[in-house]
Amino acid sequence: MKTNYNFKKFIAVLLLISLIVSMLSVITSCGSKDDGNNKPDSAEKDADANADANQADSQIQTEENQPAERLYPDLEAKDFEGHEFKFLTRTLNSDQDWVEWDHRDLYAEELNADIINDSVFNRNKKIEEKYNIVIKETGVNDMVATTRKTVKSGDDEYDVVCPHLITEMPGLAQDGSIIDLFSIPNLDFDKPWWNQGCARDLSIGHKLFVMQGDLLILDNDAMEAMIFNKNLHKESGLDDIYAIVKNGEWTFDKLYDMSRGVAKDLNGDGKMYILDDRFGCILQADVDISFIVSGGEKTCSKDENDYPIVSFGSERCYRITEAISKLMLDEDNVVNLHRYGGQFGIYDEQVKMMEEDRALFSWIRMRIVERLRAMETDFGILPLPKLDKIQENYVTHMNPHTGAGISIPATAGDIERTGMILEDLAAESRYTLQPAYYEINLQGKFIRDDDSRDMLDIILANTAYDIGYIYNFGSFAYTIVYFGRDKKTTYASQFEKSEAKMWKDIEKTVAAYEKIGD
Repeated sequence: MKTNYNFKKFIAVLLLISLIVSMLSVITSCGSKDDGNNKPDSAEKDADANADANQADSQIQTEENQPAERLYPDLEAKDFEGHEFKFLTRTLNSDQDWVEWDHRDLYAEELNADIINDSVFNRNKKIEEKYNIVIKETGVNDMVATTRKTVKSGDDEYDVVCPHLITEMPGLAQDGSIIDLFSIPNLDFDKPWWNQGCARDLSIGHKLFVMQGDLLILDNDAMEAMIFNKNLHKESGLDDIYAIVKNGEWTFDKLYDMSRGVAKDLNGDGKMYILDDRFGCILQADVDISFIVSGGEKTCSKDENDYPIVSFGSERCYRITEAISKLMLDEDNVVNLHRYGGQFGIYDEQVKMMEEDRALFSWIRMRIVERLRAMETDFGILPLPKLDKIQENYVTHMNPHTGAGISIPATAGDIERTGMILEDLAAESRYTLQPAYYEINLQGKFIRDDDSRDMLDIILANTAYDIGYIYNFGSFAYTIVYFGRDKKTTYASQFEKSEAKMWKDIEKTVAAYEKIGD
């Protein structure tokens, strides 16, 4: 679903069918409540918990109402005798700016009328009953150290670990702490509930150590996009931004041109400052890699044998970095959040600027949309800009700092069981958790117009990862990602310094992976 444009239409039709069937059911029963397959009334939240657990979420279709189009894995029920199926995740509740990047997609203790929580609870309960298991989640501050300690001791305490793509997954893969997912029985990554883009971009030598898919929404939250303040857009007399996107004209130059002329020294002190004044655009350090990818390039890609290769350095790459520098260095119109890191909550200030009409555009990770729920001024969602009109598609970079995936530790006890449960959880999530996230939570609560829904379709249609950034080959990507923050423009000379080490690091990584499984 994460990379399939047509699935958005499928979900909409699916929900419409569900609604019609539910309405007919109500009419037929003359308003009476049946055995638990109708939508729960909000006044009955205190009803018996066992009955509630058998109901679908308040706005998601029930099992009886499933249309014929649904696809499920061909996995028979098995009795795993009460096995505790445990996920290990990273918890970040020590930082106010990052607490929202904890998982909310793997475990729910009870029903609480929150659509995401209840979708997770009901999904898990269905799989728990099918396999006689109990699903649990353990969150720790240092997931990498905990995983390595568990594996080193030979402990099979965790069935699945959930590393973030950057800094966590590569090291765990190369030291043998997690295993090749392509080797796991019952996992079928050709199925639509898995993110084929993740497998395409992050496998090395046909081995894959992390995967994203419909089981998760933390990766959805990490999708990168732009938002704009409709009030400032209207006041500035700018052209219809949605039409610009649909006509393929939403480019870096267009973002720059539209941002100019909106900025204003509101307190008249002759200086532009993030806490006091109005800017055309809010960016941050991540934009350096984000815009390279959205411009159709990467620091590293793959060859025909599925091995990483250095792909930076083309004339097109430098056209992109020139556009990035033009934006980042225009401090009268563009503010870079990471220049203020440690001084105050930069993501809180980002939201405040949008709410107070002090920014026209802002680069975001999708989870930020939920922070704008109280914003009085309307806002719209846009894809990341392209390099030029010639570029065929808009490309959505999946942020690896906040996006996690699933991996299986080397000491997982029964990998056939693990594969079976993960496959069924992901498939069930396609029809429960994902519709709750996109159609009900995100679109129903936070997106405010039909055009933004169209933009979300565009954002979902073409997602990509930069393996050179995730593995930090030659330390090149980690270096240039801070160029905008540090007001540097020497991309070409930095690449010249880094290229040989990039190739050397690739060789080391490939050699390490080739040893795995030998």
